[in-house]
Amino acid sequence: MTSSALRLLCSALALSLAACAPLEDEADDDSAGDEVRAAGSYVRLRHDTRRCVSPVCGGFWVSRVNQRTLRCADGSTANECYVAEVDYSGLGLAPDAVAGVGDVILRGRLVSKAYGSFGNLGNLVVQEGWRAATEAASAETVYETYGTPRVCVRAPCATFDANKLNGTTSYQLMGVDLTGVAGVSRADRRAAAAALGAAPGILVAGAVRTTGERRTLVASQFYLRLSPGVSDAAYCEADADCTFATRGRPVASSADCYCALCPNTALNVSTAARYERDYQRYCAAFRTTCPVARCAAPPSPACVNHTCTAGAPR
Repeated sequence: MTSSALRLLCSALALSLAACAPLEDEADDDSAGDEVRAAGSYVRLRHDTRRCVSPVCGGFWVSRVNQRTLRCADGSTANECYVAEVDYSGLGLAPDAVAGVGDVILRGRLVSKAYGSFGNLGNLVVQEGWRAATEAASAETVYETYGTPRVCVRAPCATFDANKLNGTTSYQLMGVDLTGVAGVSRADRRAAAAALGAAPGILVAGAVRTTGERRTLVASQFYLRLSPGVSDAAYCEADADCTFATRGRPVASSADCYCALCPNTALNVSTAARYERDYQRYCAAFRTTCPVARCAAPPSPACVNHTCTAGAPR
C-alpha cells in the first residue's frame, strides 16, 4: 500500500470513529454561582460519618451534579458543602422514603440556618427528587431529557431535547436509547417511556453520540421523579412570600395571551410580579377583549411545606 493510500485509509477511519464518538460539551460551564442558594440546583448527597458533636457532624455533604464546585450557605466556595439538615417537606415524602431508594438526585436550595453557638451550618431545602432506575453507578454527564412537539419537514427529526443539569449545553436529539441500562424493571421502563413524552421528562446519565445526521443520547443510567415537588413559581419560605395572582401563567409573546379574570393562582410574590409585567407588555390590547368578572376575595395565601397555597378564608 502506498503512503498516500495509507493516509487516506487512516483519515477515513478517523472520520468513521468520530461520527460515533460522544460529543464533548461546547464549553466548560462550571461555575460555583449562587443558583444553589437563590434558584435551586441539582445535587447529590453523602452522609457525614465524622465522629464529633452534632450538629457540627452527622449531617450531609452536598455536591453539584456535573460540576466541580458550589457556593455554600455561608458564602464560601467548595467542592462539597456541609449542611446539618435536609428538608424534604416539599416532596411530601418522609426522609426515610427518600434515603431508601438508592442513588438519588435532588434539586434544592442551600439556605442559611443558625444552630445556636455553632453558627450557620446551612440547610438544604429540596424541591425535586429523582431516583435511579437501577443500582448501577454512572459517572457520565446527566441531562434533563424530554419529548417536544417539534414538527419536521424531513427525517431524521429531532423530537427530544436534552439539557445538561447545572450547565448551559443543550442538544436536539433524534432518539434516547435506554436499552443499555440493564436490570430495569418492566414497570420502570414503562414509566420512563411515558415520562419522556413531555417536560419535565426524565434525567438521563449518558453520552450524546452522532451517526451521520442522527444524534442520540445513549444512557448508562436514568432517573424517575419521586413526586411532583415544588415549582420555582410556588416556592416560599414564609407566608409573606406568597400572594394570589390574576396572571397565573407566563406570557412570552402576544400569541400566549389569555383572559385572566380573577386572582386565584397561588404564587410567590416575585413570580406574580414578573407574570404581571409580561402580561402588561404583551397583552395590553388583548385584555380589552376579555369579559369583566366579579371576583370574590381570595383566601389568605400561606406557605405550606415551601409551597404557596390557600390559607384561612378572609
